[in-house]
Amino acid sequence: MKYFLILVAMSVILKSGSAQVIPLFVGTYTHKGNSEGVYLYSFDVSSGDATMESYLKTDNPSFLARSAQYIYAVNEDDNGKVSALKFSDSQFDVLNQLSTEGMHPCHVALGVREPVLVVSNYSSGSLVLYSLNADGSLHKKEDFIQFEGTGPNVERQKRSHVHSAFFNVTGDRLYVSDLGSDRVVEYNIVNTGTDYAFQQVGGIKLKGGSGPRHVAISEDAATIYALAELTGEVAVYQKSNGQWQLRQTLPVYAEGFTGEQGGADVKISPDGKYLYATNRGEADVIVHYKILKNGLLTQKNVYSVEGKSPRNFNFSPEGKFVLVTNQQSDEIVVFNRNTKTGALTDSKKRIAIGQPVCVIF
Repeated sequence: MKYFLILVAMSVILKSGSAQVIPLFVGTYTHKGNSEGVYLYSFDVSSGDATMESYLKTDNPSFLARSAQYIYAVNEDDNGKVSALKFSDSQFDVLNQLSTEGMHPCHVALGVREPVLVVSNYSSGSLVLYSLNADGSLHKKEDFIQFEGTGPNVERQKRSHVHSAFFNVTGDRLYVSDLGSDRVVEYNIVNTGTDYAFQQVGGIKLKGGSGPRHVAISEDAATIYALAELTGEVAVYQKSNGQWQLRQTLPVYAEGFTGEQGGADVKISPDGKYLYATNRGEADVIVHYKILKNGLLTQKNVYSVEGKSPRNFNFSPEGKFVLVTNQQSDEIVVFNRNTKTGALTDSKKRIAIGQPVCVIF
């Protein structure tokens, strides 16, 4: 794939006192022609203001991951690719790019313990493991798993669709969501000394037709919150006698809602006290839950995302703001977040950008 680098003069300044400006990165879909690729903003963590600084033109970099000055982007095309970028001062440098050996890669995750990268190919239902070089570039493909399975939703579950892979905090487990077969598969990453490989160690079978998309994992790894895209629910699982058991299922929508579901993303707040989840479809909401001492949830509030088709969202580093990517209304909505209660309010601040999908700091 040919890249075009577009640079705008930027200055990311760390200011003393209450104001601090940090880099913010956004992945987009480019097929409609109203966005160019990976965008860089300067974000003021005190005020919530964002200023576009530069962008890197590339096809459909829908999901991003970051480690220090390195950015990794999936190119969600028929012939999927993953790109390694280096961010320094006012520019992106393209380090290299490898095939994902599948169609429409939609998620990328960085290893915690080992220098590895995991990519999920949605349309072809496969999972790929790469090793990384010391300079941040992609080294080689280490392992590949082709998932096989179906589900009862005849339109969406004719085959496996690997939607994401998330490491727990310590990095000793990887949880992979297969929307097509209603399961979350648990892996270790094994280091043989010269190579890396996936090693399956467990899994979760979800309700038929639920379609798991993303998971959030408690810090102690005792509880998994699985977001179901097709039913718009959060399912809470906890281990008992070595097996994951369903403890609770809660809606990602307001009481009485009967429209199309589209669960999109789920995350635990930086303080570990609250969980949030987005629902696109016809709901267009972000839902706020309190995490109880036993790991179960109670729904607190349902908020409009003030736009259409919320995808990924993220917290500013100290949790003061929540940024929601509204793909179909072409903007990121910035919510104020009460760090004591977890409640959200619309800051009225927007980041205008075509088809945003992923936002990371």
